[in-house]
Amino acid sequence: MQLNYRQIQPAPVLDKTANAISVPYVNVQLFQSCTAQYEVRQVTEIPPLPDGQVLPPLWGPVLMNGSITLTGEDYTSWGDDDNYLYEKIADKLGLTLIPLPTA
Repeated sequence: MQLNYRQIQPAPVLDKTANAISVPYVNVQLFQSCTAQYEVRQVTEIPPLPDGQVLPPLWGPVLMNGSITLTGEDYTSWGDDDNYLYEKIADKLGLTLIPLPTA
């Protein structure tokens, strides 16, 4: 199941601890730029149930939100890997992404 968030190293935001970046919306101007809306939030992942059923994560409060616009070389470097957007957002905010598991 593809999720629309990436885990980050826990970081203090306001009086809570953030552990995820969500990208709920991206506006693309073809061949020019994209603007990604992001949310830094708390997400609680639920372990699989004994019968193997996987439940969706519990979304906690949005602790910070904003947008980032990619233009020029940043935009053309995007390619087809959407994780690039998460990397750019994490860099902008000084947050550290948790590496994705390898298959």
